[in-house]
Amino acid sequence: MKKMLLGSLAVLAMQVSVQAQTINVNFAHFAGKEYVYLLERGDKKDTIAKGKLDETGKTIIIIPASKKGYAGVSNFVLTDGGGMDFTINNENFTVSCKEEQPNFENTKYTGSPENEFINDWVKKQGELLAKARAIQGGLAAYNKEETFYLALEKEKENLNRELKALKTSTAESKLYAAKLTEIYAVLMGASGSLDSSELESAQEINVFVRDKLDMTVLYNSGQWSNLIEGWMQLQQSIIKDDTAWFAGTKQILSRIKSNEIYTAFTEKVVILFTKAGRDGMVAAISEYAQNSGRLEKPTQRLLNTINSPLIGVAAPALQTAAGKKKINKKTLLFFYESGCDLCENEIYQLIDNYKIVKSKGYEIISVAADMTKDAADGHNHTFPWKEQLCDYKGFAGPNFQTYAIIGTPTFFTIDEKGKITGKYARLIDTNILK
Repeated sequence: MKKMLLGSLAVLAMQVSVQAQTINVNFAHFAGKEYVYLLERGDKKDTIAKGKLDETGKTIIIIPASKKGYAGVSNFVLTDGGGMDFTINNENFTVSCKEEQPNFENTKYTGSPENEFINDWVKKQGELLAKARAIQGGLAAYNKEETFYLALEKEKENLNRELKALKTSTAESKLYAAKLTEIYAVLMGASGSLDSSELESAQEINVFVRDKLDMTVLYNSGQWSNLIEGWMQLQQSIIKDDTAWFAGTKQILSRIKSNEIYTAFTEKVVILFTKAGRDGMVAAISEYAQNSGRLEKPTQRLLNTINSPLIGVAAPALQTAAGKKKINKKTLLFFYESGCDLCENEIYQLIDNYKIVKSKGYEIISVAADMTKDAADGHNHTFPWKEQLCDYKGFAGPNFQTYAIIGTPTFFTIDEKGKITGKYARLIDTNILK
């Protein structure tokens, strides 16, 4: 019976070994070095394994059963510096490099079509973009009547066909890596044609992100924040249509299948809307997400934003060293962080215009997110107003939490009845100085 049991356990162990996804790492230059292996997940990274490369620079990483089916980017990080990223998608493969600085050119993959696809795409895309820059520079340097200009025009047509062919073949591929390279292309600003204007390229990228981008792929790509922030910046600086921006945000949310990713995207856009000074959009998207019933384990920051005081409601009491302070007079409430460039600018604006603000009947109350009293951190201001609050808890302080402050500077205007009349990112936007 004992022999039978041991035999069964051995067979089971062999089956688990066969079924588990394994990655054979061979970095000869880093023999004996300690490493950490992580998987990308939004703005977070999940630690999967820790260990040490053997005397020949080899180790075997086993993906745990809890991560079975994960497709995304992983980070192989040496604890004393260095390492590289590679893609995993249910492949057992070997990654090897003999050089001190592994990259897509000197690293070899065996048994991984995913990583081979990315390496090939990076090489092709890089070559095409280098040619594009050269052609565009040449076209700018020559007159249209010159023979060389016509030759460059023909080369540009050929290059456009190559770019289109690469884009088509990428879109047709079923590999995770193909979808990943579409994200890289967006971040590189690569459009479908060299003839596209800045606005046309922006609109092309906008349509892709809004209607086609697989948000699960993005979530595990290591480019979560980069792409979302880039897309939001594109809305502000080039497209400049807040109605379409908000509608596009809801369109993206409607396509997300995972509640975890839905929640992470909501938090990200709420923060970026706030930084952009789009408080109406913050309130609207918070309400939209809350009513969806899909917010899963939202952070305290997101909950505070969802429940933040709205314009027209009574201003919440402030926590002071002496206790709660109810606001029942005309007040300009100013949240800031010393050393922050935008905050410093508003601090000087407020100091320089203090008499004007006072003449309009406003009491000023400032609330700092400072964590120390060190003057070297920018805490060297002399304010002419009396109420200066700071509990040295930063954004975790009760006043920052109550007013759902996720970005500074932030101003609230409050009327003589204690009701909030406005929320702004700059003093000039309050219209008090007019």
